[in-house]
Amino acid sequence: MKAFITGGAGFIGSSMTDRLLLGPSNSVTVFDNFSSGETGFLHHIPRSERFQLIMGDLLDSKLLQQSIGGHDIVFHFASNPNIARGAEDPTLDLQQSVVATHNVLEAMRHTGVRKLVFLSGSGVYGDVGGKPTDEDFGPLLPVSMYGAGKLGAEAFISAFAQMFEIRSYIFRPANIVGARQTHGVAFDFIKQLSAHPAHLEVLGDGRQSKSYLHVDDLLDAIFFVLAMVEERVNVYNVATQDAIEVAWIARAVIETMGLSDVQINYAGGSKGWPGDVPVVRLNTDKIRRFGWTPKYDSSQAMKLAITQMLDRLRQGTAQQEAR
Repeated sequence: MKAFITGGAGFIGSSMTDRLLLGPSNSVTVFDNFSSGETGFLHHIPRSERFQLIMGDLLDSKLLQQSIGGHDIVFHFASNPNIARGAEDPTLDLQQSVVATHNVLEAMRHTGVRKLVFLSGSGVYGDVGGKPTDEDFGPLLPVSMYGAGKLGAEAFISAFAQMFEIRSYIFRPANIVGARQTHGVAFDFIKQLSAHPAHLEVLGDGRQSKSYLHVDDLLDAIFFVLAMVEERVNVYNVATQDAIEVAWIARAVIETMGLSDVQINYAGGSKGWPGDVPVVRLNTDKIRRFGWTPKYDSSQAMKLAITQMLDRLRQGTAQQEAR
């Protein structure tokens, strides 16, 4: 497999790069502008015929088209990773999700690449309370620029798939956690407590409740679906069947960091920020009917990710001190 990964230096993209390179016959081209990706996530991979890194922006159509040709599949993971930033810059998700995705599809059309994996999100469903949403749920009414950007990207993918015979796989995952997170609730708590171990500020009332999926389970689900289905447009929710609250995550971070007597201050309100969806429930019957199930439930995934993030931060500190 010759894979092209947009956002391949990010949390999920670099994890996919590692997974693909475990296959001795696979090769990977990472295309990233490093707006949120980190070179450190790729330092361990030697440059060779099997791995190429291109520093480029998806808004640069010419470079993108020059780079994407000759690949078998595109894993399109690049996007704005911070939902809250959409309130500060309403054009951000338009550019980094909708326009960028259109550019990827155009490059595929012109170069003959005919298979796409796109990482969407639960934000396309909007805020429907605790109602479980399946892939056929509607109407889709996003409440954030992030969700609107993902939904717009999905629409262009569907149209290109039908008009230009591009087989597409759209995944709408739960909140993804793992060692290389650079944002997210647990990452933010760790960052706060590392600087001020006695105090923790929590957005909202702490009762926000969502599914959390470990990145390893997400990658397993992607390869599982790729091997099982071949429709023109394939859309799958990927999540655990349980959910945990933000207050639980705060306690888990405090416990894992070995802290005590931490004062937790809740900002109040049901939402953490404008565009936040406080309760998310994804119906995953569709993918489970094929036999997929995650290795970790939400609490297990979160505890593992917290430990992994702390280990990564300690390793980074040790390397800095060694210099």
